[in-house]
Amino acid sequence: MKTENSKVRPRVIVHVPHSSTVIPEIFRQEFLVQEEELQKELLCMTDWYTEELFTCPGCHMVVHNVSRLVCDPERFLDPDEESMWAKGMGMYYTRTSDGERMKKSPLSSKEGWRSYARALAIYQKHHNRLRSAVGQQVERYGKALLIDGHSFSASALPYEFEKNPQQERPDICLGADKDFTPESLLAFAKEYFTQQGLCVAINTPFAGTMVPEPFYSNKNKRVCSLMIEVNRSLYMNERTGQKQASFHEIQAILQRFLQKLRRMHSDSLCM
Repeated sequence: MKTENSKVRPRVIVHVPHSSTVIPEIFRQEFLVQEEELQKELLCMTDWYTEELFTCPGCHMVVHNVSRLVCDPERFLDPDEESMWAKGMGMYYTRTSDGERMKKSPLSSKEGWRSYARALAIYQKHHNRLRSAVGQQVERYGKALLIDGHSFSASALPYEFEKNPQQERPDICLGADKDFTPESLLAFAKEYFTQQGLCVAINTPFAGTMVPEPFYSNKNKRVCSLMIEVNRSLYMNERTGQKQASFHEIQAILQRFLQKLRRMHSDSLCM
């Protein structure tokens, strides 16, 4: 006989890594750019309002609480695995989106080492939270579904590997991983957003999706993940950072998607 508890569906884990603009004062001394330049960099590099866009009742939110300019939790720590270290945009950013020097080298002083160590501690704390959220779902239900929530600029930024800035960008980018994104989940997401009248691309302009350790290295098939990137021009003025009237429409589209995922039988998407 099924108990009432057995009817409870697994919660969708929503990971939002780049929505914060918070730069703790303790990190400020390492920045070389003036406040105006720093605000400009925050404007173009922050995934604005994604914490609001991806909020959904019944989902478990894991939100990074400081700016990616301080610490980017979606970068591998090993430079051999993470190509963005070569651009000064690994876990610890030292360069701006257009390649200019933004922070002192962490190797240049004791203060720099301390700043790097503090950023690494933030990185590890965030990953502990995400790993715990995924692990609890796997332990309780035998599976976990993670949505990695992002946004991207309407035009390619200089740091991007894409060399054609005039290329038209989609409304929605779905990031997939061959080991962690089932075809059924990817197809469901593509069909849903297309039906909303949105242009959808897969792994363009950004590819892949977040899976925390040790599930990533172990290729644990009980975890599935999908990245959803939203073109910022759909919901905000990228020049001023202000929300547009369309914000609530895009928010509703994303929240309906998350609700559908939660209601659907998880075996059809994740196993």
